[in-house]
Amino acid sequence: MNVEQLKNLLRSNGLKPNFTYGQNFLIDEIALQDIVDSAGITNKTAVLEIGPGIGNMTKLLCERAGFVLAIEKDPKFVQILHNIKKDFRKNFRFEIADALEFNFQDFFKDEGFDSYIVVANIPYYITGKILQMLMTAKFKPDSITVLTQKEVAQNVCAKAGDLSVLAISVQLFGTPELVQVVPARSFYPAPKVDSAVLKITLDKKQRYDIADEKRFFKIVKACFSGKRKQIHNTLANNLGIEKTRAMEILSELRIKPASRPQELTIEDWIRLVEKIK
Repeated sequence: MNVEQLKNLLRSNGLKPNFTYGQNFLIDEIALQDIVDSAGITNKTAVLEIGPGIGNMTKLLCERAGFVLAIEKDPKFVQILHNIKKDFRKNFRFEIADALEFNFQDFFKDEGFDSYIVVANIPYYITGKILQMLMTAKFKPDSITVLTQKEVAQNVCAKAGDLSVLAISVQLFGTPELVQVVPARSFYPAPKVDSAVLKITLDKKQRYDIADEKRFFKIVKACFSGKRKQIHNTLANNLGIEKTRAMEILSELRIKPASRPQELTIEDWIRLVEKIK
């Protein structure tokens, strides 16, 4: 699909890109095919697609997958999705809803699926929220293949030294991979930055044992709110721990007091949270 074809499609349905929802439509057919290929879909795969929009990736997913559930927030795309439904009655369903609020976990369980994957072109501004929601879900997907901002994909794949809260929240549960870069010219309207295909393969068996995930992230986020500060200062200033006790904890864990939050490994964070009462 080229730009003119997309414009005609939008015009015929009385549509235009909604900047409030961060809509940038991927029109590069090769990139679309590469995303679907990266997801590793078979005719037995159940897929959750977030933000189908004009449905050009949705059709590719329906051609390969056993079942596709598409969740679209913008009700203006309902007619396009109805038209796709006419071609794929047996294995396609869509919901006009906010993906952050829709109970897709119970949906797949009720439909008899014991596993599913996620494939999505996520608006930049909610990438972090979507990924954290999926990674911390009780019924997690086997994998997540998303098209997102290149910088976000690099952030998620970062190693100790450059870790962020988002990177930690992903790497606690799976292994991220930046599959390929998708240039801005592949979209209409073209965003100001390049995008990337990010694939996260979730661990079949939980890699880390965290008793209270909510508490874990509360402490990590508090420390990262002063990420330019040294870890002994963030423990004291952001969590109210006495400085002498903060130094004792770090010494016991063999973490340098002058370390910055982004320099700690995930294992360091787990041990540190366990020590904090």
